[in-house]
Amino acid sequence: MLEYLLDNYYIPLYFIALVLSIAKYQLYYDTVLKYFPILLAYTFLSEVLGLIVRDVDDIQLVYKQEFHNYNTIIFNVFDIIFFLYFFYTYYQLSKYLVTKKIIKYGSAFFIITCIGNLFFQDFLTEPQNFGIIVGSIILLYAAIIYLYELVTIKHKLPLHTNLLFWISIGVIFFYTCYPTTMYILSFHYELFTSHNLSKYHYATIGVFYSCIITGLLFMKRLRIANETV
Repeated sequence: MLEYLLDNYYIPLYFIALVLSIAKYQLYYDTVLKYFPILLAYTFLSEVLGLIVRDVDDIQLVYKQEFHNYNTIIFNVFDIIFFLYFFYTYYQLSKYLVTKKIIKYGSAFFIITCIGNLFFQDFLTEPQNFGIIVGSIILLYAAIIYLYELVTIKHKLPLHTNLLFWISIGVIFFYTCYPTTMYILSFHYELFTSHNLSKYHYATIGVFYSCIITGLLFMKRLRIANETV
């Protein structure tokens, strides 16, 4: 049991982030992040369900013997929701009209790419790589521009007390690595397994959610609704 917990060490990070997001909710309930605890709860439940499907032979989502332990569909749905949530968040936070337009049209292109991806990869058993690549590029752009705005425009909160600052750092780190990891998993599976790249993928998750936890621990109350938290 201990070995299983150590192998899946990132799961408690989801739970800790969820508990903290609820405990600190009064600090950001009237901001653009008011639905953040719901996203974290969905993330935690998705990961737990993914572990159950992967490790419990009696539970499966794809009723083909060779895919009996595949949980890919859970995370394909999750990716779409996660990307769209943060597209909306950064769209609301941006002060630049051109950035808003890029995120808006980029979101539409992302949805079109996800639909097109269905014709190239099986949604039930394969990561949707084209959608992941497009979504990651847009999200990285939005997060980088947001951080640029933070350091170049006067703001009321020190960076270390700004939850979105920490989230953005985590987003940039994780989504720089995620498309490459999923591409290798889909198209160079032997390379993925021979180098045990899954442990690096889990490490990037650990960094991402450690950033979120740090932000929640240090965050301060924002007095203006729908601005930076």
